[in-house]
Amino acid sequence: MKNITGKKITAVILGNSILGIGVALLRFSQMGNDPFCAANMALSDGSGIGLGVFQMAVSLILFIVQLICGRKYIGLGTIVNVFLLGYIVEYVGKGIELIAGNGQSYALWQQLIIMAVALVILSFGLAMYQVADMGVSPYDYLALGMTDHMPTQYFANRIITDGVCVIVILTAVFVKFIGWDMSHLGVGTVITVFCLGPLVQVFTGWHEKWIN
Repeated sequence: MKNITGKKITAVILGNSILGIGVALLRFSQMGNDPFCAANMALSDGSGIGLGVFQMAVSLILFIVQLICGRKYIGLGTIVNVFLLGYIVEYVGKGIELIAGNGQSYALWQQLIIMAVALVILSFGLAMYQVADMGVSPYDYLALGMTDHMPTQYFANRIITDGVCVIVILTAVFVKFIGWDMSHLGVGTVITVFCLGPLVQVFTGWHEKWIN
């Protein structure tokens, strides 16, 4: 939380907003979401609880771990992510569906284009919010905290946390909790796990020029 500036505050709020738009658009593509959001979407759909409320509740539970073990990673970015991201994804998603209809009605090539655009938007927003260096989300902290307290490297820890989210989705599907809906998992899920880092890095240098 050192050297707080107007640019950094703007980057945190705007970055999370753009990130939410990207996640909502990725959901609309029907090609699968990033593991954490996909797990929240799957369980939210099955429980009938709105995504905004559900994701905030999960994030608050994870925030307890972050508060106990990783206070140095808490900042404005953490608060914005916990309380706003889920609602942004939920209501932007509803807006997209109202304007463009159901993503399932689109051809595969159209869904792939939407997915590609969504990943660029998502990466752009994520890089902006991370460059501000004003705290990370409770979920992102899990891999960082494991790296701080365990001998395993960050890359492996991130795969572990993302893998747990995928297991949650598959378990929910197995018990018919969400009616065997696999739309939250797909090509987009695989791409976010292995390619999101490089995509974020592409935008990081550009954001550093105006934020820092």
